[in-house]
Amino acid sequence: MGCSFSILLAILGFAYGGFGGALGGFLFGAFIDAIINRTGSKRGRAQHYYKPQDFTDDKLILAAYVAKADNNRLLRSEMEYVRQFLLKDLGSSAVQSAMLRFRDILNSDIDITNVCADLRQHATIYEKLIILQFLFGFAQADGSMRQEELDAIRHISDLCGIPRSTFESIKSMFVGSSYYGGGYYEQQQYGGGGSSSTSYSTRTATDNDYRILEVSPDASDEEVKKAYRAAAKKHHPDKVSHLGEDVRKAAEVKFAQVNEAYERIKKARGMN
Repeated sequence: MGCSFSILLAILGFAYGGFGGALGGFLFGAFIDAIINRTGSKRGRAQHYYKPQDFTDDKLILAAYVAKADNNRLLRSEMEYVRQFLLKDLGSSAVQSAMLRFRDILNSDIDITNVCADLRQHATIYEKLIILQFLFGFAQADGSMRQEELDAIRHISDLCGIPRSTFESIKSMFVGSSYYGGGYYEQQQYGGGGSSSTSYSTRTATDNDYRILEVSPDASDEEVKKAYRAAAKKHHPDKVSHLGEDVRKAAEVKFAQVNEAYERIKKARGMN
């Protein structure tokens, strides 16, 4: 148990100065405690997932919810997406048992309330965005996304406390443009197709680029720059490096899209 400086200094103050000394010691100790608690809180928010298994389980539960929201419509491509994700997260030896656990989740009554409440309270925004990206990739594994799946992901996002503008930013990276980057992991890792990042970079700026940066097309140049800096920080791969190298590489894809959107906006506006 940590030491409370307010109590300790109150006792010392009383010993040396009576009730007046106790009051002064208590107030000064409370000030020190507040500083320590704020520092500890910031450190504690550096990451939420210290156990890789917890990260895996949460994503499986939320993916099952998305699948069941679409009238229990689970396609082979979506199962393969989950299998590839598990292969990279857990290794080949643990994939079979994890897939069986996923099937058990699918066959049970899914209540995402506790999972989302935990994420809302404890997970960093960076971890939440990785989960959101995983869910979009899962729903779009067959090359399209049904409205029921999109609604389910939006509901999860709201429950996790993700701002709507941030949800729209992630959605735009997957379904808001003609570019299809493949989802949670680059599509070419699964042998899939899709446009290259380079070909997308040659397009002119669109409203979709502004949605990625979470800023209005009517914003000033300075507001666009500020939005870009915030988006770049939010999607920086180093923020999720504790989740594993594959997750970090996945974040690099979205980080590149943020930079590409900004470059197109700069070019369209003639910004330096």
